[in-house]
Amino acid sequence: PGSIKTVYHTMNYSKRAVGVCFAYPALGGLLFGYDIGATSYVINQLTRANSGVSWYKIIKHSAFLQGLITSGGVAGALIGAIIAFRIAAETGRRKEIIYGAWLFLLGAGLELISGGTSSIKTSSALGLCLLITGRLVYGIACGLVMHGAPQYIAEMTPASLRGTLVSLKEAAIVLGISLGYAVGFAVSSITHGWQLAFGASIPLALLLLLGASVVLPPSARWLALRGDMKAAQRSLEFIYTTPAAVEEAMNELRQVLAQEETIVEASVWDHKYRPALTIGIGVVLLQQLTGQPSVLYYADSIFEDAGIGAIATVFVGIFKLIATLLAVFTIDKYGRRYLLLLGITVMFFALFGLTAAFAFESSGGGLSPIKLSIIIFIFIYISGYQAGFGPIAWTLISEIFPLEVRGQAVALAVQTNFAANLLVTFLFPVAQTSIQASLGSRFSLSFLFAIFTILDIYSFFFVKAYVPETKNLSLEQIQARLMKRTNRLSSLDPPLLSSPTTNAMLQTTEDQDASF
Repeated sequence: PGSIKTVYHTMNYSKRAVGVCFAYPALGGLLFGYDIGATSYVINQLTRANSGVSWYKIIKHSAFLQGLITSGGVAGALIGAIIAFRIAAETGRRKEIIYGAWLFLLGAGLELISGGTSSIKTSSALGLCLLITGRLVYGIACGLVMHGAPQYIAEMTPASLRGTLVSLKEAAIVLGISLGYAVGFAVSSITHGWQLAFGASIPLALLLLLGASVVLPPSARWLALRGDMKAAQRSLEFIYTTPAAVEEAMNELRQVLAQEETIVEASVWDHKYRPALTIGIGVVLLQQLTGQPSVLYYADSIFEDAGIGAIATVFVGIFKLIATLLAVFTIDKYGRRYLLLLGITVMFFALFGLTAAFAFESSGGGLSPIKLSIIIFIFIYISGYQAGFGPIAWTLISEIFPLEVRGQAVALAVQTNFAANLLVTFLFPVAQTSIQASLGSRFSLSFLFAIFTILDIYSFFFVKAYVPETKNLSLEQIQARLMKRTNRLSSLDPPLLSSPTTNAMLQTTEDQDASF
């Protein structure tokens, strides 16, 4: 497998077909991001009289309900990822996207009708039930699509474009967040505007459903995994424009399938997949544990105190998009590992600065010099995150796992990501309150961000020790080389938390195989 040619990956493909295979799955990412952006405005209007519902006071005086509505999408996404873990091998990437599209429609529809109309009012019990159910259903759709979309893009696009296109899915999420901010801001002063913000996702969900059902072919690699080589060839013919390129791709798939006698029964928990699992779960876990949800959580309150909340929120979305696009269009030039390490380094300086600034912050409104420095460090942090963990984590996840367990592994990574996000989001304010009681308000946030700084330092050494470079390699070449590396290190049984000895051995191994 190490000698597999990759000529067909860099030429003889249809740009239109590749664009289609990217655009529709990425639309699912945009719908996920849109919900994040729109919800930040929705929850604000739902506590005001111009929400158009009689039960706004219940939400206004219930932090639990506000948290439930806000996090309902993430909780649903976690459920969706768990479902994906069970059904991925049987349904395939394309059907996951189709199921997700249907659930996007159902979830957005429930959210839309939960507030009734100016003439038809909903009771508090019915309205809240419809709204929370809609949040969960929409979230389940996000979990399914966030599992299926990166795999589909990775499996149906040429190696020379794979990193860029999988990372562009992250850009689609950020674009969705910006769009959600913009729509939410535009309708925030309109009665029942929050319903319009949720309902605006319905046309996009319809477009996703039509595209995934009618236009997209099934993943060729998934079809090959199921033993349907004729259908796999038809899917490759959708992408590649010459018989030679199609045959080269088919030969590569045959070589991979020939290595596995029980490929369908393979389990991600098998010992031979543990190094890849360590890399994948470690990266998505550290993506959240280095403070991303908490930085954005506190940024909102800082912006509000400074009197620039609405403007700053929209600007954050635009800034995130620009930073993501810079990473996306350099990922196949500089590589995943380089950009990940660069992003983590930038995040370190930002987190260190936030730790120091919070120690000197005083209470009160207005844009003080300390608050200004905090805002600057927040934007530095965002640039580092969007250059590294943001787009790179999901690119790696879609690449490093062998075909026979890719569905299970990506589902597990998505579960870990959403679970860690929920954990950090809920524990951050609780921990802040507890530490504040012990150390005082001045040092509570400083202490928490010092922890994030330490975890960021650990992330740097974790990536140095474990994460390989995968640019310009086909998925099958990555599998072959990682399995070769696994055989050399099989006696190490590497844990998620690395030791200095293991790190040194892994680094030596990496130096011996510089091409990986």
